[in-house]
Amino acid sequence: MEDNFTSTGIKFWKHSYQMNNYKNKNPNTIISTHISPTSKCNLSCSYCSVKKRAKNQIELDVIKDYIDKLITRGLKAVIITGGGEPTLYPDFNPLIKWLRYEKNLSVALITNGTNSHLVKDWSAFSWIRISINMFNNWKHRISLPLQLINKETIIGMSYIDGDKQLESIIDDLRFLKSKLNASYIRVLPDCLLSEDELETEHKQIAEIFTRYNLIDYNFFHQYKKHETPKLEICHQSYFRPYLSEVDGGTVYPCDSIVLNDQVSFFDNKYQICKAKDILDFLDRKIIPKFKPCNDCSGCVFSNNIQLLNNWINGKVDRFDEFKNKEIIHEEFV
Repeated sequence: MEDNFTSTGIKFWKHSYQMNNYKNKNPNTIISTHISPTSKCNLSCSYCSVKKRAKNQIELDVIKDYIDKLITRGLKAVIITGGGEPTLYPDFNPLIKWLRYEKNLSVALITNGTNSHLVKDWSAFSWIRISINMFNNWKHRISLPLQLINKETIIGMSYIDGDKQLESIIDDLRFLKSKLNASYIRVLPDCLLSEDELETEHKQIAEIFTRYNLIDYNFFHQYKKHETPKLEICHQSYFRPYLSEVDGGTVYPCDSIVLNDQVSFFDNKYQICKAKDILDFLDRKIIPKFKPCNDCSGCVFSNNIQLLNNWINGKVDRFDEFKNKEIIHEEFV
């Protein structure tokens, strides 16, 4: 399930066109992008990885210009996520309609599931992932209008065991999984923990999984680990950049840079460019100010970056292996 529903790097082998372009320094390399349109949120979770965010949002025209530019470089899919709770973005519904029906892109949504009434077209999404948070009456307030969602849409749940409650809420999570008709529950520790604390928490989660046979209930434990890449270039950013609401629309290499040094905010040194300048970045006219090997101690995508580096240098080629192998939502790398 991890390869299908998270970014493990495997899906890159389904995109030989973009991969070969990157190897040959052709800028047509984009597969997907994440967009955080607003920092506004109706919850305040202790383990939120962007809890120190400033209050910002991106103008709709800025997002449209960014997307139009990425389409010229091969864009296939867009994940609408947070900085905040994306359904609170004032232009959320016009944005989704434009992406899905005017630009014919695959669209996914990461949400806390407490504002379903604000969404006009639930049929537009390829997948929906609910971030499960603990608050008063949480398992009843989190909801989706299943009658409005396509049967082909995959619904998932993501639970961060930030307060180490997993063992005590297994039945609640199973109840909510059934209520939401979710295909899976992803479990992972608080990403803001130190490396040693993170490792301890992973071991505790693994023990609970074994004790309660959670895999049989379509739970999966994502073993995210902070590693500093041994590379000077973040190769992944040329395939799936992240547009944050910071300063009205700023491009970062990914959303995990908030984990570097446990800062929980988007440090300026990781800014690649403004949304309007994304093509200059892809054309290598803009060189990022940071180097992963020096600056990305909290990276959770080191394996992806190393995979891409190995491909560029002729050390690995798995295209034939995955040519006829189905991977769910392969356009969301």
